[in-house]
Amino acid sequence: YKIAGELTPCVLHVTARAIAKHALSIFGDHQDVMAVRQTGWAMLCSHSVQEAHDMALVAHLATLRASVPFVHFFDGFRTSHEINTIELINNDDIKALLNKPLYVDAIQHHRSRALNPTHP
Repeated sequence: YKIAGELTPCVLHVTARAIAKHALSIFGDHQDVMAVRQTGWAMLCSHSVQEAHDMALVAHLATLRASVPFVHFFDGFRTSHEINTIELINNDDIKALLNKPLYVDAIQHHRSRALNPTHP
């Protein structure tokens, strides 16, 4: 609630699992993720390993742009245990995205809100 109330850019990547049923259940019902719906955090869901990789970057870009915290979640057993080949996003492509004036300003605004000894 505090992070959402202060409009702090933040992303939590969550592997959702069933919490109310048998501990060995591989079929997640996402109760843990649904429990945070009322907190003011935006939510993004991924359904595959490639989507989880891509949406991780989307979540970070969106939180910087909107100053709203995000929960990025995916199935805690099937996706997190899947061995699959994915196409990685090139670091140069990520840097090119973050060097756009919109994100440079958002990153600077986020850093200016930080607490430090010279700027309490």
